Amino acid sequence: MKARAHKAWAKLRRPASVMLLPVSVLPLIVAVPMVINNRLSLLRYYESPAFPAPTRPLSAAQQRAFKPLPAFTGAVPVLVYHGISNRGNGFSVTQRAFAAQMQALKLAGFQTVSIAQYDRFQLGDTRGLPARPVLITFDGGLLDSFRGADKVLAQEGFRATMFVITGAIVDKNPLHLSWTELRRMKNSGRWDIQPETYQGHVKITVDAHGDQAPFYAMRRWLRSTGEETFAQYQRRVAGDLFTLAGQFTSQGIPVHAIAVPFGDYGQQDAGNDPRIVPFTLGLMKTQFGTVFVQNPDNNPPFTTPTGGGLQQRWEANRSTTAWDLYTWLRAHDPAERTAPARTSTAKPATPTKPAIRRAAPAAATPIPKETKPEKDHVRHH
Repeated sequence: MKARAHKAWAKLRRPASVMLLPVSVLPLIVAVPMVINNRLSLLRYYESPAFPAPTRPLSAAQQRAFKPLPAFTGAVPVLVYHGISNRGNGFSVTQRAFAAQMQALKLAGFQTVSIAQYDRFQLGDTRGLPARPVLITFDGGLLDSFRGADKVLAQEGFRATMFVITGAIVDKNPLHLSWTELRRMKNSGRWDIQPETYQGHVKITVDAHGDQAPFYAMRRWLRSTGEETFAQYQRRVAGDLFTLAGQFTSQGIPVHAIAVPFGDYGQQDAGNDPRIVPFTLGLMKTQFGTVFVQNPDNNPPFTTPTGGGLQQRWEANRSTTAWDLYTWLRAHDPAERTAPARTSTAKPATPTKPAIRRAAPAAATPIPKETKPEKDHVRHH
């Protein structure tokens, strides 16, 4: 009888011990991800310094080809990079290509300006500008941009402006620089920090067919209610821009400009409402000053003082060479265009893209007091 009872008790204990097993490993289940995350954070902090600058990005023969361009006044060329990476990314340039382009800039006689200097230039104050000024910008606030560019900039005695997506900072996206890292960059004297967007670096659905457009460019289409009203568009876009401005205020960083995500605030297409372009451009100019976009043919003139507002930048990508940059600079240098013609060894020009349609003009409309629109999921570009 006792033996039978002992066997029954043993059978009861086995399931109980199995049931207790998850409870015993529960602290490990919770702790292991925390340890891994902390380790990844430490690795990112201690193993994410700037990469050393490449040695001899241009050969001696290549260096001789980049002659100093004539000095000029009243204009500043603006360059934009979207990342520096040796991985196959059409928007990024390799670090060696970037170093070659910076060396070509230096050989051509250019010196970089800060975003504060550029802001004064836009207001007509040219005091302190070098003979051949250039503004170098980076979009996206990416860690790889800092790691690939910082030592190259230091090597040439250059500085650059980083435009950041603050939503990625809030989300602690490891591909993007944090506020701590950005402040450290700013304190180095080689970097200025400026706003790009809060949550607007996405594409949104704009019709029932699923077509998409940049966040600022069109009125959004919702499956539940259809196309948002213009008033709802205003509240969505203004809310993003006001949040962005407030974040920079809280960080104590003066704002002089904004880089429009995808370079599109509705001007690249006829869009779905002609009121979008004047409203959004006017709001960005009021809140941030200069509004940077790209040129659709990637052949913009040098920027000139306009008191702020819309300015176009020359864009580097994976296929860009140092000679491409030099050719563009020489073609638009105000002094070069008035100088005697000289023999060119430039590569044949690549075909330009067809011109894009422009939105019809309309008067700016104030932001109405209306109920906030329904939220919708947006897809990251």
